[in-house]
Amino acid sequence: MRLLLILLTLAISLPGLADPGDTTVVFTFTQELQNFGAGGRDAIETFAFPAADIEFNEIYMVYRLDCPSAPGDCDPWDRTARLYVQRSLTDSTHEDIEIARAITPYDITGGGGPGHCDWTFDMMEYQSILRGEVTLHSFVDTWVGGNQGWLVTCTFYFVENSMPLRAMAVEQLWNFGGLVYGDPDDPVENHLDLSFVPIPPQAEFATVRIWTTGHGQGNTHNAAEFSQKTHGVWIGLDQYEHLLWRNDCSVNPCSPQGGTWQFSRAGWCPGSRVYPWDIPFIEVTPGETIDIWPTMEPYENLCRPNNPECISGVTCTDCNFNSTGHTQPVYITSGQVIFWTTQAISADEHNVAVPANAVLHQNYPNPFNPETTISFALAKEGRTVVKVFDVNGREVRTLLDRDLARGQHKVMFNGSGLASGVYFARLEAAGQVFTNKMLLLK
Repeated sequence: MRLLLILLTLAISLPGLADPGDTTVVFTFTQELQNFGAGGRDAIETFAFPAADIEFNEIYMVYRLDCPSAPGDCDPWDRTARLYVQRSLTDSTHEDIEIARAITPYDITGGGGPGHCDWTFDMMEYQSILRGEVTLHSFVDTWVGGNQGWLVTCTFYFVENSMPLRAMAVEQLWNFGGLVYGDPDDPVENHLDLSFVPIPPQAEFATVRIWTTGHGQGNTHNAAEFSQKTHGVWIGLDQYEHLLWRNDCSVNPCSPQGGTWQFSRAGWCPGSRVYPWDIPFIEVTPGETIDIWPTMEPYENLCRPNNPECISGVTCTDCNFNSTGHTQPVYITSGQVIFWTTQAISADEHNVAVPANAVLHQNYPNPFNPETTISFALAKEGRTVVKVFDVNGREVRTLLDRDLARGQHKVMFNGSGLASGVYFARLEAAGQVFTNKMLLLK
């Protein structure tokens, strides 16, 4: 993987910024061809960003899509384009933290289209992970090849000035490229679990950020791209709700486009950037956890191939998913917790969202019947064992026994076949042992 180190420090004024300080410009992907052929849908590269000890009051990223020159062309269809910071967990594993998303335009070369699109994203929430050597992962969900596709350019602007509130850490909650919606055989509840996120030292506030766009058509309610559905999240005992819908797709500077770009959609406006849903300024206490449980409006897609009551041409136009008029409803969704502080923090304290020691969280639900989730956090990589014992100290089950990366983890315990009563979850990690009481009620 080649390393591109281009830093340009300027004393310039960016449009829309008042009294900027010195500005550092970081050039990353430049006209990077992405398609389904030799270029690949993924571009992954490491770049040099400013050091962690420099304070900035404005951080922006301009994301641009251009069409390959003749004989090439743009992909004419509307698809997702996502940009991630790729953060290492171990020497061989990593996680992708989404920092920007756009929907590619629906044909911008025919009919006097602009031929390119660009959008500006505020990056202040991600300042803790845009420091030092940063690996970026650009993904465009395009299925064309040859000379077709998209040319991706991402340029970051850092305006140097102090800020009273600093984003100090980012913790990943989930990241699904296609969460199936409306299938009782694969419910979203099986994937969107309750998360117990340790609150790092010096954190004072948190923002829960959720990126979601719906895709799919021809289903019951025409879900998920063309239906208004309510998404929610429990944060502790507080519930928040958000209607995933945009009625401003036609008010789009990247126009004109072909096709149906102007129709209202579930966060999916062709040729437009995607706006995340933020729940900001949640007060937090270091050493405790912030408990987060995402939810979606209940929905069953009756027009699906595994529904025995679906009859093509009778109960539904088509019961089978195809590549055009009837596609499986999915949500492309990721969730994050961003921690903020008003205190000065050292470079070593940036982006620390795991505790100094391992933590075993209380299982959820508790009491339970028959399943419960056991969540825990690891301060460092290593051998990890999770077992369940009965009240007499007899081992009931080994749920986990292998090497794990630092960070958040969870395992499911199914108590089917066991008698009601008290059981104990035991975590062994880094030479320490943690135990929690659980109650199985049938």
